[in-house]
Amino acid sequence: MSQRTFFLNHFPWRVSTPQRGESSQRRGLVGASLWLGSALWLMAYGGLGVLLWREGVARWGMLHTFLLVSSIILGVVVGLGWWKALAQKPHFGGRWKPLNQEQLMALSPSEFEAYVAERLFVRRGFQVINVRDTKDGGVDVLVTDHLGQKAIVQCKRYRNSTVGASVVRDLYGTMMHEGAVYGYLVTSGPISEEARRWAAGKPMQLIDGKQLVELSKK
Repeated sequence: MSQRTFFLNHFPWRVSTPQRGESSQRRGLVGASLWLGSALWLMAYGGLGVLLWREGVARWGMLHTFLLVSSIILGVVVGLGWWKALAQKPHFGGRWKPLNQEQLMALSPSEFEAYVAERLFVRRGFQVINVRDTKDGGVDVLVTDHLGQKAIVQCKRYRNSTVGASVVRDLYGTMMHEGAVYGYLVTSGPISEEARRWAAGKPMQLIDGKQLVELSKK
């Protein structure tokens, strides 16, 4: 079931407009909650500062303690929330138009990841998160289907290199480590026959530069 859902030459489902609206609404609620939490933290922190400025430490009381504890708890929760929100970058736009192989090779690695995320997955209704470049752990893009199943995408923007079997083996190991049901290797260049033989029969799809150009048009 997962392979049929994730294989890009088949389109067994698409996310409808209401579902995309619900996703946007959820992101809006998260953002509003973070801003509200930030405002509450500023109020608690600022209130404590005003009390200390007016009364000093000598008149420390229950209100001081409440504001101190509240500012610490809110600071930790809101800080973690903002870190998570900024560490994961969802892509739902329409920035990228189809590119040919020469144009793909001219992209930076980060631009190539963004292109793949949008043209191959967002446009097909998948929920997509582009992982931060500095801490991707071998995962460039996280993809979730309508059943909540997770797939991982590794992007290789190569100009003069061929993807070999070792890269595919590493991707498969990352899939096992991440608990993903499917994996994609997407490159701007060619993929060796050895790599394709190794991936045969596994829940993986290897997409070379020529295939990427064609799939991006659909």
